[in-house]
Amino acid sequence: MANIAVLGSGGWGTALAVLANREGHTVSLWSPFQEELDAIRRDGEHKKLLPGVPVPPSITLTTDIGCTADAALTLLVVPSFAIVQTAEKLRGVLKDGALVANAGKGIESRTRRRFTEILAETLPTARIVALSGPSHAEEVGRGVPTSVVSACADVYAAEEVQDLLMCPAFRIYTSTDVIGVELGGALKNVIALAAGICDGLQMGDNTKAALMTRGLSEIARLGVAMGARQETFAGLSGMGDLM
Repeated sequence: MANIAVLGSGGWGTALAVLANREGHTVSLWSPFQEELDAIRRDGEHKKLLPGVPVPPSITLTTDIGCTADAALTLLVVPSFAIVQTAEKLRGVLKDGALVANAGKGIESRTRRRFTEILAETLPTARIVALSGPSHAEEVGRGVPTSVVSACADVYAAEEVQDLLMCPAFRIYTSTDVIGVELGGALKNVIALAAGICDGLQMGDNTKAALMTRGLSEIARLGVAMGARQETFAGLSGMGDLM
């Protein structure tokens, strides 16, 4: 069993902390907001974002980012607007060769960089992995079977994340196509929003099927132009994330 630090106490971060704790790891859940952690401890769950999923007292809730210093794995689960400042907080705390997996989806709004690009620049001695795929926080928290992808140019780092987090209800596949995995997870949100608009306009299944199919084709073409592999978008971080 290992020490795992989860940075970000939103719904997805809390779900991953619960998952890791369930597998017997020693887990710290970090947030810069003491009041949010106090509410989780008081209620025994994240009532606002993950209601009905118990957060055991064995999970350490902390505002001290030093919890990452001795972690075998640091899971970064913060929104896109906080990725840069959180990475900067980690600089000087993480040991050389530390394993950091980003589980957030998106693209940094100011620079248009992928999250692993930001982390690699800010934390040059860390091993940076992208963790993405169709993973609703409430389902992972409840132990509903889920599959995701661990991606890194260093396949051994991707496999290390797989070894630490995979369990019967959380299947992790590995990939070396970091660009494709990150873009699939980020760009599918545009299609998801359009699918919601289709519902609002009371369009039918035909319309939504056309939107999703052609949308995925556009995502794949853009991804390939940016250096990704075509087949990645037919997998979990692409087609899977659109479901």
